[in-house]
Amino acid sequence: MITPYRTTEDIKTLSKEQLIDVSKAIHKEGCAVFYDQDFSEDQIVQMQKKFGECEAPGLFMNPKDHPEIFLVTGKKVDGKKIGMFGDTELGWHSNGNSRHLIDKILISLYCVKEDVNTTLSVCHTSKPFYDLSEDEQEYWKSINIRLKFKNNTIYDLEEGDPELEFMSKNKGSIRKLVDQHPHTGLYYFYFPYHFIIKAWENKTPIDHEKMIERLKPIIFRSKYQYHHVFKKGDLLLMDQFTSLHRRTPVLDNNRLLWRLASDFKNVYA
Repeated sequence: MITPYRTTEDIKTLSKEQLIDVSKAIHKEGCAVFYDQDFSEDQIVQMQKKFGECEAPGLFMNPKDHPEIFLVTGKKVDGKKIGMFGDTELGWHSNGNSRHLIDKILISLYCVKEDVNTTLSVCHTSKPFYDLSEDEQEYWKSINIRLKFKNNTIYDLEEGDPELEFMSKNKGSIRKLVDQHPHTGLYYFYFPYHFIIKAWENKTPIDHEKMIERLKPIIFRSKYQYHHVFKKGDLLLMDQFTSLHRRTPVLDNNRLLWRLASDFKNVYA
């Protein structure tokens, strides 16, 4: 298993130098966990901004006064969704998989209301690369992939769902299957396979579905994974290049996480 940095320190009190150390630990192991945290909406936004600039799209799942927060919940009000990702199982993914530009690579998940029957799994995507032979590494570095959101893959959304509307607007991207992390220089697999619709070895098209099936047992090994059951007050931070994550179904629709996404530019400035 990967071994996340874990602590009960109040992350609000950490200095920039300490946040740099935390950031390095997140890059190395894919995630970090802070237990027994206590945030207001304003406090968690200010915490995230210590790392870098936040996404704040102002969509239906973003509170009006704090659009940097994404509500993750299956709860509905007057029959309408108030949050994203609902209550169903979520397949392996990371932030921004169908976007052309991905720079908000730090995701924070803070548990406001728990569901002890739901598990988040994190898989490291850099460690598998370094366990390969040099020949295998060179082959995977030669692969480019085309990514685009497809419904009924990582999860199922009904027609008319506002989440389906904004996800479908993303045009997708073409990028390297193996890339170098901007802050560590280490190679990692970019493998949100539900989004992969085409692949090339250099400029030669290859069967992307066969490629996916070949890579799954290489990347999704138990020794590269960490599993977390959120309790109220837990804060989990993930690097979106060195990790993928997934979730089991949610049984309690009142479960609520606050999700924020930022870059690391303030930490490394």
